[in-house]
Amino acid sequence: MQDMQPTVAIIIPCFNRWPHIQEAIESVLTQTWSNTQCIVVDDASTDDSFARLKEHYETHPKVTIHQLESNQGQSAARNRGVELSDSDYIGFLDSDDLFVDTAVASRIQLAKDHPNFEGIVFGEKVDETTKQSLLPGKKPHAESLILSEYIENMGWLCTNSFIMKRKAFIDLNGFNESLRKKEDVEFFLRALSIHEARYAKGACCMVRDLDTQRARHDHERIIEQGQRFIEAVQTIPKLSCTLTKDQKKKLVRADTKSALQSLYRMKQSRRFRRTMREAITAGKIRPDFRMFKRYLLSFFW
Repeated sequence: MQDMQPTVAIIIPCFNRWPHIQEAIESVLTQTWSNTQCIVVDDASTDDSFARLKEHYETHPKVTIHQLESNQGQSAARNRGVELSDSDYIGFLDSDDLFVDTAVASRIQLAKDHPNFEGIVFGEKVDETTKQSLLPGKKPHAESLILSEYIENMGWLCTNSFIMKRKAFIDLNGFNESLRKKEDVEFFLRALSIHEARYAKGACCMVRDLDTQRARHDHERIIEQGQRFIEAVQTIPKLSCTLTKDQKKKLVRADTKSALQSLYRMKQSRRFRRTMREAITAGKIRPDFRMFKRYLLSFFW
């Protein structure tokens, strides 16, 4: 019987995303897995998103609309959505992306096939325009993804592409609410230090690039949050024992390069040069031709 099947809650955080979020919600409501519910947590939007969401979905039996009292970021919104749910499994969808109609069914079937599995079940993220998979490689159905593979290429996992048991997510303490950048990466590092992930073959979510509000365009946040992310990773007891010295360096190097790129794009010349010199001196990055070229060009801004 269908009502004996696992229940799934998909949490969508929202901040100033009307009308795009309506398409995201509809992609959850059209899932072939009928035991799917949608929980939307509005992060104190200023564009009337919450009022419009209530107008359209307040009476819908499969949609819950909730608003945070103040803007707290995606991590807090997602965690609150999990708290509001009573489902067996939880998953997430960004407010301007879409699920394919079998997104829940493909992943929950694999979870059902391995009922004692406590880790992450993930599918493919697909570019909406090209319809091409954005995964960095191929895996057979049900094959594991371990921590070292994820560190080697973090493109394997994204927030939209995974589900897991609600209890397992809560046991991991959810997303780190002090982070407003790389909160997903920090969560996956923490989760994979304890559990494996398993791949459910096939497309899961379609990634769109509708505007410039995404975190990857927020250069100020990238710079401000960079060190906070490294500090958060360094305070994960299980992770600090699991990571090799080279893996730790790789994480620091990637975040340092991200901050330098943002400083360069913002044309903060003096800060860019100072940060680069300090990073090289501290051994966080190895300078290459492109870096030296950008360093010289920064004198002409």
